[in-house]
Amino acid sequence: MRTILIIGIGAGDPGQLTLAAAEALGRTDVFFVLDKGAEKQDLIALRQELMGRFARDDHRVVEVRDPDRDRTAEGYVRAVDDWRRDRADLLEAAMAEHLADGGTGAFLVWGDPALYDSTLAVVEEIEARGSSTSTTSSCRG
Repeated sequence: MRTILIIGIGAGDPGQLTLAAAEALGRTDVFFVLDKGAEKQDLIALRQELMGRFARDDHRVVEVRDPDRDRTAEGYVRAVDDWRRDRADLLEAAMAEHLADGGTGAFLVWGDPALYDSTLAVVEEIEARGSSTSTTSSCRG
């Protein structure tokens, strides 16, 4: 079994991170980061700053290219569902490849992960598939 943490990082300011979020960063083996292209590299840099300050020295980072979403689709809900499923496929494969059984992986998300980020829904979808990724925790930052 693997543990996946969804850690809320607020606005990304290390000085505003909660103690619970800092502790969660400190127990993570592998951080999964969605690469959204060159125009969003500053978001990855902020996450790396947080990992540098609060994560263990031996942590690893796995970047996964975020799939493109069809923004021209007539059926918005279907397009988002397809995009989320594609994301789940990629992240499930990355977890299987890079996160050992008994390990802890994490996603760093902006704001309250239960409200502002689709990562929670994606990880819940992976869990529902019955893979060995079956523990999900959410931590507000």
